[in-house]
Amino acid sequence: MQTSSSTERLRWAAYASIGAGVIHGTAVGLHAEHPALSLIFVAFTLLQVGWGIVVLSNQQRWLLVSGCVVNAAAVAGWIVTRFVGISFIGGLEIAEKPQPADSFGALLAAVSIAAVFFVGREQLERKNRRSPFNAATLCSVFTLLALLSVARTVHGHAQFVPLADSNLSISADGVIVSPTTIVRALDVTTSSSAQSSTSVATTTTTLAPKTSRSTTTTTQAVTADTHPHALTSAQAAAAASGWPRPYDPAAPIDFAGIDGVSPEQSARATALIQATQRDLPKYAEVAVAMADGYTSIGDGATGFEHFVKWTLLNDGRVLDTAAPESLVYEVRGGVRTLVSAMFMADKGTPINDKTLVDYAGGLMQWHVHTNLCWLNVNGAMRVVGVTDSQGTCRFGFIETDGSPMVHVWITPHKCGPFAALEGVAAGVANASDAERVDMCNRA
Repeated sequence: MQTSSSTERLRWAAYASIGAGVIHGTAVGLHAEHPALSLIFVAFTLLQVGWGIVVLSNQQRWLLVSGCVVNAAAVAGWIVTRFVGISFIGGLEIAEKPQPADSFGALLAAVSIAAVFFVGREQLERKNRRSPFNAATLCSVFTLLALLSVARTVHGHAQFVPLADSNLSISADGVIVSPTTIVRALDVTTSSSAQSSTSVATTTTTLAPKTSRSTTTTTQAVTADTHPHALTSAQAAAAASGWPRPYDPAAPIDFAGIDGVSPEQSARATALIQATQRDLPKYAEVAVAMADGYTSIGDGATGFEHFVKWTLLNDGRVLDTAAPESLVYEVRGGVRTLVSAMFMADKGTPINDKTLVDYAGGLMQWHVHTNLCWLNVNGAMRVVGVTDSQGTCRFGFIETDGSPMVHVWITPHKCGPFAALEGVAAGVANASDAERVDMCNRA
């Protein structure tokens, strides 16, 4: 016959196991894109909840042992998936950071094991008073907290979304090209209305396609509403293996040990960095850049000033180091120092375009700007602010089909050769800031 203290411990074991099972049950829907993983969560839900219900009325030794085995497997699975990953189970290939829900689930499973373990031990001193902690209440609180964390936050597991393909291709010299070039000329006038808006005239020039693929162009724009955990598997693998690394142009380019990068992608990334280091310094003097048609967008007060050559936008070519769409100068004490090129794809190109994403695999992260307010000031396009809490501009207008863009640095950067700027200048990507491979503020 069980003593009162043993019965109380069994309640802890039962309720903790049930709570862990309920948490696993919520994970089934979150991992619907991985059938095998969903089935594993279904199995743990049935086993943990079912065992907890049965053990409340049946304390046979074999039943207690089986509960320990099930919950021990759950705890072991949590440890492995947080620090190593499981290569043969879809969705668990990459180790991911502990989240509140899965951590509470593992904790409850561990509590269940501990409670069963102590049932068989003699207490040095037996007391009939009840524990100040009620098993059902406390386990329910932990379970509720875990469920609330799932409901109120985005699941931290990297979700891989299908890539779009807008019919781009990569030329022999590493430039991404489009079969159709769309040139948009800004109609700059001196009327008062032209100061608050910009009319756009479009002309289309057909180029010789680089491949025999269809010339249908996808114009779906990806904005800040994109799911904030939409990494590619390559980006997730690169992040898990320590990317980004600090970058020093004076040191050899080394991608050794970084996962999610094929030899071809590594060679392209290396060639792009080297070509940028070779071609960009001709614009070291701002006067030279301006003489070649680059104009400031007026953001020097941020510490970095972008000069854009508007005739290169929508020319069907991107990552052309001889003709970068934008130059980035660091501004200190009124002195501008050229630090980076910012390459910009055609407007309307999806940020998850297959050619863009596959160019350098997990090494590169494209971003867009969806909250900048633009104004035509004396014939030049200037950034005059950011959108307010309602997503509108007090002055100027919002660009809704912004170009996907990426930086390539020619000066040292702690966040790697393709690092984004910080703050508003970093824009938004199809991955959260904590997961981006072009930023240093990853947890």
